[in-house]
Amino acid sequence: MFTLLCIATAVLCAVLFAVFLIAPGAYMGLYGVTADASAVFIGRRASPLFLGLAVFFWLLRDAGSGPLQDGTALAAAVTFAGIAATGIWSYAAGSASFAILVAAGFEAAIAVAFVLAR
Repeated sequence: MFTLLCIATAVLCAVLFAVFLIAPGAYMGLYGVTADASAVFIGRRASPLFLGLAVFFWLLRDAGSGPLQDGTALAAAVTFAGIAATGIWSYAAGSASFAILVAAGFEAAIAVAFVLAR
């Protein structure tokens, strides 16, 4: 299960890297967020973080049981739970549309899956 999660997460992060690099405003628009110049700037600046995560998950996909796999799974769970929490927060604050809750649901599911994969 860990290997499959790492591969799927690597692909997801690679896609998000490309989207944030090329069209951050289009992505933000999915959630009803206005893509002003500042938001586009931050989206593009953050895009390499997704590329780094893609490489991280791809290279660790075959990590066997032990501290490396546990650490990777826990780091991924915390990361995706945090992303889900910020989405819920944004919706509650009125700064994002209902679509962010759908994304938060997927992000929370990824977090739980990594916890279970330990």
